[in-house]
Amino acid sequence: MLRFFTLSLFFTLLSSASFSQDLRNRLGRTYVNADSIDIIFELEKDNLHTANDSGIYYFFVAEKHNRAFENALAHQTFLKSASLLDPKESNDLISLCYIRLNRLEANSGNWDQALLYSQKGLENAKAGLDSNYIGYALLDISVVYHDMEDYAKGVEYGKKAHELLTHFSEANPTFVAFSLNAIGINFDDWDKPDSALFYHYKIFDNIDKLDSSRISFTFNNIGNTLLKQEKYKDAQSWIQKAVQLNMKDGDDYSLAANYTNLGTIAYMLRDFSKADMLMDSAFKYVERSQSTEKMRDYLEEQYRFHKAKGEFSAAMNYLEQYSTLKDSIFKEERVKTLGELEAKYQVQTKERELAESRAEVIEHELLAKNRNNQILLLTVFLLILMGVVFFIYYRQKTKNRHLEQEAKLQQIYAEQETQKQLHEQRNRISSDLHDNIGAQLTFIVSSLDNLKFFELSKEKMAVKIDQISGFTVETVNELRDTIWAMNKDNISLDDLQTRLAGLIAKAKVACPHVDFELDIQDELEKDLLLNSMEGVNYYRVAQEALNNAIKHSEADQIRIVFSQNKGHIRVCIADNGKGIDPSGIGNGLGNMRNRAERIGRELTIDSALGHGTQVCIF
Repeated sequence: MLRFFTLSLFFTLLSSASFSQDLRNRLGRTYVNADSIDIIFELEKDNLHTANDSGIYYFFVAEKHNRAFENALAHQTFLKSASLLDPKESNDLISLCYIRLNRLEANSGNWDQALLYSQKGLENAKAGLDSNYIGYALLDISVVYHDMEDYAKGVEYGKKAHELLTHFSEANPTFVAFSLNAIGINFDDWDKPDSALFYHYKIFDNIDKLDSSRISFTFNNIGNTLLKQEKYKDAQSWIQKAVQLNMKDGDDYSLAANYTNLGTIAYMLRDFSKADMLMDSAFKYVERSQSTEKMRDYLEEQYRFHKAKGEFSAAMNYLEQYSTLKDSIFKEERVKTLGELEAKYQVQTKERELAESRAEVIEHELLAKNRNNQILLLTVFLLILMGVVFFIYYRQKTKNRHLEQEAKLQQIYAEQETQKQLHEQRNRISSDLHDNIGAQLTFIVSSLDNLKFFELSKEKMAVKIDQISGFTVETVNELRDTIWAMNKDNISLDDLQTRLAGLIAKAKVACPHVDFELDIQDELEKDLLLNSMEGVNYYRVAQEALNNAIKHSEADQIRIVFSQNKGHIRVCIADNGKGIDPSGIGNGLGNMRNRAERIGRELTIDSALGHGTQVCIF
């Protein structure tokens, strides 16, 4: 796989790993501080206290050589790092060393050595119980077999990697994508395009968890398969997308493949001049990547390109170069070595499984010997646990009994408080009935008695009787309002609103020329409550202010507004009438103030001659 691609892989791994060592954090800066890299390495030489510290140090040195394409130094330093790193502390770095070594050998066409390092990486990951790196080692083996054109084995190992990773709850999404890619490229070169496209497209199922630049190879591989199906326009679209992503990352390895494929599309469409330019670009990136695999693909396509143009001499030249390079890769002894490595790996796997099986037998025997002791200890533990549970149960039961008694006492106290408040409220209402209704009824009786002592004309007598009748009706209405309040423990905003709405409805019948409005402000909390005494006095003040506005203001608009002030209901009665002369404030306004003071509320009267009046209680 491409060199830059594997370097960017490292950032994903480091982001998910726990950097418990400061040294590892500090050396990680060498990826982003290229100008200071030598200074960082020089300073950190004095901080290497253990073999593991040295292994970490040499890993980052090897990465520096790898980025600079100093392959021999990178190879040597990665081996040194892997030999120094402690598997208990830096198992993931050891796996990364073998991944890097696999890439270095694969780029040089040394597939037997690439496979060897993948197998070592697999053993290391299994020892560290690291499922992510086990899966990565398996997909690396799949890619090696692909490059060696053993596609059946490539698919086999790719599927092993994918199955392992998809059953691992903490699998790295990028590793899952790599495993699908390994399966797809094997199917593609095995001449099974439908299967190849199935696995390539499947990568996009988890696109929300992936960075598109990390899977740029997928766009190229889909394009490559479509190219083989002679769907040139579709193939070109996918590959151009890959070029955009790889140009951004400076990925020479992938760009070599991209431009080789684009050149192939151009000459298949008989656009030879364009194919020439694209093949030149491909060669530039092939040389930069130093990849034997990409050089092989480039030479093969140049042979086909010149053959298509009818330039048979040049075509034969490229074919000879291609054959020579391919023969160097597929030497008989190398193929034999690959088979031996595979057999050796299978034998080692069987031996390890046998050793694990023996260890399990010994473990079961030890468990059987200790079983009686464990049962005894368990019995003692259960007895102790039962005693503790009984103690906790008894203590909790006693506590619950005390809590129940306390709750009953609190309930009795609450009922007494309720009764006390109810008694006080009834006393206030009784006093209000005595002071207001009683006085009004006394006045009515007195007025009727006085009629006996005056000889009045029929007209004057009728006027007097009408006055007494009106006062009596007013007294009856006030008594009804008081009874309405007494029948409720609390008066809600809806109760008060409904009562005033009824008052306004009557006023509209009596005064059709006046525009009445009842306005409830949005910020008013709907669950605010008044006790019965507060409710009836709020209502009385509003009633008195409304009556005054109707009788004296000469207004054509009267508005009652409900709002909120410091947690209390605020009721304002406003008109656009002639206003109140300050010297003319009479008993009605004085009564309203008395009612407000009686329930601990404030009353404000805002009026000016010619500018209307606003009475508020809150």
